[in-house]
Amino acid sequence: MNLVASESSPARATITQIATEIKPENLLADIKKLTTLTLPPHHPVTTADIHPDSLNKIILSIYERQPESFERLLGMQGVGAKTLRALSLISELVYGVPPSYRDPARYSFAHGGKDGYPFPVDRETYDKSIEILSKVINKTKLSPVEKNEAVVRLHRFIM
Repeated sequence: MNLVASESSPARATITQIATEIKPENLLADIKKLTTLTLPPHHPVTTADIHPDSLNKIILSIYERQPESFERLLGMQGVGAKTLRALSLISELVYGVPPSYRDPARYSFAHGGKDGYPFPVDRETYDKSIEILSKVINKTKLSPVEKNEAVVRLHRFIM
C-alpha cells in the first residue's frame, strides 16, 4: 500500500474523513464487520491485518483530537501501520476509495530480497552495478549525445 503516491490523494482525504467524522463505535463496528469478509488471496490488505479490539483506543483518540489533515493524522501518537491498514481497508471496501498499491521502489529488490522482503543493499555492490550500467551505456551503438543523456538519466536516478 502506497499512501504517499499522488493517486492516493482521494484515499488520504477519505481516511482522514473516516477517522474524524464517524463516531468511534460506528467505525469499530465497521472494522469488526470487515474481519468477517473473505477477500481474494491477492488482496494487498487482508482482514488478518485488522484487530478491532486493539484499534479501539487509537480510533477514539483520533476522533477526539480531530486532526485537520492526513499529515496531522499520521503524526498522532499511536497511529501506525495497523491503524492505517484498517482505515485504508474501510476507505476501499466501504467507500470505494482505494489507496495506490503501486510500489514506490519497484527496483529495490535488484540486489536481494527476491522473496519480497528487502534488506539493505551494501554500497559496494550498488556502486559496482552503477559502474557496470555506465560501461554498458558507453559500449552501445548510441550517438554520443544519446549516450550522454542516458548517463545523465542514470546519475539523476542514483542521486
